[in-house]
Amino acid sequence: MAWKSTNGDTNAGVVTFHKLDDGLTQVMVQMDYETAGAVEAVGDALGIAQRRVKGDLERFKQLIESRGEADGAWRGEVSQDPTT
Repeated sequence: MAWKSTNGDTNAGVVTFHKLDDGLTQVMVQMDYETAGAVEAVGDALGIAQRRVKGDLERFKQLIESRGEADGAWRGEVSQDPTT
């Protein structure tokens, strides 16, 4: 999955899923963003954004693993048009 901001703070990124074995997947995130001001720049230098992403990935892992098995239900949309 990839994204790029179209308004607001400048950011873009990609999340990839890599099957390592049956029942084992590695999730990788790459993000590019611009800090907005001195406070965010200091926070970035201290690794706050990186820790937040790591925490979000841990919560995602807990959510997925708590579901047990895949139910096959699709609940979203995929659009190539950034205006939709």
